[in-house]
Amino acid sequence: MLEQVSVYMQPQPDSGLTEDFIIPVPSLTAPTSPSIVYVSYARDSPEDYPIASFQCILRFVSKELDPSTGEPEAEGYEDEYQLEDVELSAGGDYIIPSYTTFDPEWKKLESGANATETFSLSAMESLKGNLCNLFVDSIECANLDHISCV
Repeated sequence: MLEQVSVYMQPQPDSGLTEDFIIPVPSLTAPTSPSIVYVSYARDSPEDYPIASFQCILRFVSKELDPSTGEPEAEGYEDEYQLEDVELSAGGDYIIPSYTTFDPEWKKLESGANATETFSLSAMESLKGNLCNLFVDSIECANLDHISCV
């Protein structure tokens, strides 16, 4: 059994990229593999589209399973493996996971941070007017003709 499975991606120096976050896989067993680790980088300068090479290392804690109970041992040992380098180009070489459904990924996020807002839109006369009022800086109101009330 593997726990705390992460991929550490180290870009070349002066790449113009800064790591945002890593979403590791908390636990990985034969029945739950393969799984996906998410790694996010931000551009230091929004105007630039850097081309970079990343050295990748898979890190995890390995634990033995008790054959009689199927439970992992209390302590494991940290281990890591060198992975192939990843190249980032302006064309956007992205690894897109092949999900049959995204529902399991959303369910994993249910226990995370949550925020709820309530808006009162009674002062407006139409859905189109409400959208224009709420998103006036984000969308062009003239292109809302395709919106209809159901």
